[in-house]
Amino acid sequence: MELSKSLYSGKKGWLRLQEIISDYNPSGIYILVDENTFKYCLPVLLEKCACITEACIINIPSGEANKTVASIEKIWQMLTVGKAMRSSLLLCLGGGVITDIGGFAAATFKRGMDFVHIPTTVLAMVDAAIGGKTGINLDSLKNQVGVFAQPKSVFVFTEFLETLPERQKLSGYAEMLKHALTDSQDHFADLLGLNSPMNACIETAILRSAAVKIEVVEQDPSEGGIRKVLNFGHTIGHAIEAFSQKNDTDPLSHGEAVAIGLICESYISSKMFGLDRNNLAKISAHVKLHFKHYTIAAGTVDELLALMFHDKKNTDNTQLNFSLINNVGNPVWDKFPGENLIRKSLKYYMDIWKVI
Repeated sequence: MELSKSLYSGKKGWLRLQEIISDYNPSGIYILVDENTFKYCLPVLLEKCACITEACIINIPSGEANKTVASIEKIWQMLTVGKAMRSSLLLCLGGGVITDIGGFAAATFKRGMDFVHIPTTVLAMVDAAIGGKTGINLDSLKNQVGVFAQPKSVFVFTEFLETLPERQKLSGYAEMLKHALTDSQDHFADLLGLNSPMNACIETAILRSAAVKIEVVEQDPSEGGIRKVLNFGHTIGHAIEAFSQKNDTDPLSHGEAVAIGLICESYISSKMFGLDRNNLAKISAHVKLHFKHYTIAAGTVDELLALMFHDKKNTDNTQLNFSLINNVGNPVWDKFPGENLIRKSLKYYMDIWKVI
């Protein structure tokens, strides 16, 4: 499947979505939403695609904490009650949680029904909705259960971002930053040249970021090699996200945790591969400027390391596998920095906030 030919946007995107929907029985259309996309995005979708006004709406609670077995069971049950068939179509209208869990539900219901992603957040537009990774969390562990399953198409409509809170836009920006860092010096410079994460929430920048992921995934759909570069910032980021979900009353978003991971893993890259010190300083300063500080107490580092050992990239229980960068635009994968260097990277993150 050529992913670049299954991504649509703008007016042509709305026309293509209507064409796809017309291929299915009107009674066989199901729309997965959360309470936010039900309120802000579903009315837009129904206005643009009047042929689905009678579709069955499946509404689940928003948030990473609801990316669970219980939520997937609810979706399966609603599909069953709604008499969904393998020949039906599920429209996943939402952010990364909706696309992850919706894709997993569709891929496993009756051994597979078609689904389409209509991402409504920056993070989902540039990352979560693209590439065919689906799944749910298990307890506090990220994406422990899932399958690779490609959506029929992905539709990027930036009008959905108009009601998105700034914090959610910032979360998606972290993935855009990751794509730029692994792509090229020019991409990184152009992204920083937009001057703020909010200025990056435009169609041209979002499609450029999505194109980075598409190019990598087309080379390696099942993450056997080069696709692992997309995990840059995520080994540490996922651990911090899981820790925050478990311990904080206002947990970090995925992107906020990944931003921390980008600093730490850039530091590791500088020590292992000589990532230019100027670039390390630029990455650190940029994240520090736009993302809030998160305190990592010395006593929590052991717990974070334990969470890292659950990362899916690990091939055994003795080494932590990282994706890093030799320099901006030169990613590497299957690298093993060792626990001591990981601890130093977390200390580096904490120390940069002490600099006035």
